[in-house]
Amino acid sequence: MENTRLLELLRSLSPAELTAFGKYLRSPYHNLREDVVLLFDYFFEKKDSKKASVFEKENVFKAVFPKEVFDEKRLSYTTSFLHQLAQNFLVINELEAENDAAFQLRLAKSLRQRGLERHYETALKKAEDALEAQPHRHLDYHYLSHLLHLERYETGARERRTASRHFQELADAADLFFIANKLRQSCTVLMHKAVSEANLRLEMLDEVLAQVERQDLTQVPAVGVWYFGYRALSEAEPRAWFGQLREAMRQQVGRFPKAELREVSTLAVNCCIRQINTRREAGEQAYWLEQVFEIYKEGLDNQVFIENGALSRFTYNNIANAGLGLKAFDWVEAFLMQYKDALEPRHREGAYLFNLASLYFRKPDYDRALELLTQAEFDDVLHNLDARRMLLRIYFDLGEVAALDSLLDSFAIFLRRRRDVGYLRQHYLNLIRFTKKLLQTPASERAAREKLRSEITDCKALAEREWLLNQV
Repeated sequence: MENTRLLELLRSLSPAELTAFGKYLRSPYHNLREDVVLLFDYFFEKKDSKKASVFEKENVFKAVFPKEVFDEKRLSYTTSFLHQLAQNFLVINELEAENDAAFQLRLAKSLRQRGLERHYETALKKAEDALEAQPHRHLDYHYLSHLLHLERYETGARERRTASRHFQELADAADLFFIANKLRQSCTVLMHKAVSEANLRLEMLDEVLAQVERQDLTQVPAVGVWYFGYRALSEAEPRAWFGQLREAMRQQVGRFPKAELREVSTLAVNCCIRQINTRREAGEQAYWLEQVFEIYKEGLDNQVFIENGALSRFTYNNIANAGLGLKAFDWVEAFLMQYKDALEPRHREGAYLFNLASLYFRKPDYDRALELLTQAEFDDVLHNLDARRMLLRIYFDLGEVAALDSLLDSFAIFLRRRRDVGYLRQHYLNLIRFTKKLLQTPASERAAREKLRSEITDCKALAEREWLLNQV
């Protein structure tokens, strides 16, 4: 049973959720089967066991049916019942976690369907009041506003009163939700295109952009943030659009829930990273790197990047990289230690050691960096790219030509085989190409070196451009 969907689902529950699920199973309203309760209790007791035999079918069956002969089909039925109840529990949890406006709206719809007019009006009024009282003006706000106006319209249409007025309100609310959501999806598509070769289309986007500009809808928080974000991602000169995005983010800190603020912050970071990877003008990379660092520091202060008590290892890496790029070594070292325990346990040590290696590399302390880079295993493609990049520079700077030659060949093979590195593939292939040229061009051949300098300067997609130019 070790790899069953049931155990995977149960292990995803927090301790508090497991306790609540145990109570849920013991309620006769939800479950009348004692074998299902016993199966759950067995998992609850053994969930932290490291013994492989604990979840072997025979041992599980014996715990649930101690006086009976092993019957795999019967155990399968019990497992299936428990799995279904666990899924039901998740749905009920989601419903109970809804805000008051969503709850009252569901209640109003149920009351309307039963013809309970007075009860319906009371619930709908509570839904309206709760929706306006909440501070958030994000996508869900506009979606609930649309559903609320739909309720009003359906009531008016059924009774042939005020239907036309409610229809206009319904249409306006639906338009706002559609526009905001379309802009959000368009930003997601642009970010996906940057790191993959997926062919994703953006239908109706031109009409949406025109509508935003025609009606000046950027004043609507959920529209403005995603509109400025889309422009910052898509325009050739994004600074002005990015500035408006950052201003909107600061103004909307209290108007968006943390989950959506986290999404917007990720969007803003992606805008900056795209510019860092493509800009060559003096001061441009430093400007965008400073913006990334500020976004991350604000997000940490506002707890935006902490989700269910945990910090993503990818965000952990990105924050460290931003600080290291600005040579904020002491800040990064303190950050790595402070937030290490917030990482998911199975990735905690690897992420910590990788970023510690990056810190030593940037200082530079090559001996300590090499020790970590050659010992740690990285299960993320970006970690692999970054580790190879650091090793390339270390071997070059230390004059380890044999090790460098071997690395350049294996690095090129890695890049050509992987389909998930997006635009970064060409950046690193060009780094490998120019490093080989640099090794083959003696410093005494000044004309050849100047030609190489021009090629490096003119290359559009290139990692470690400044370092290469310094070596030339």
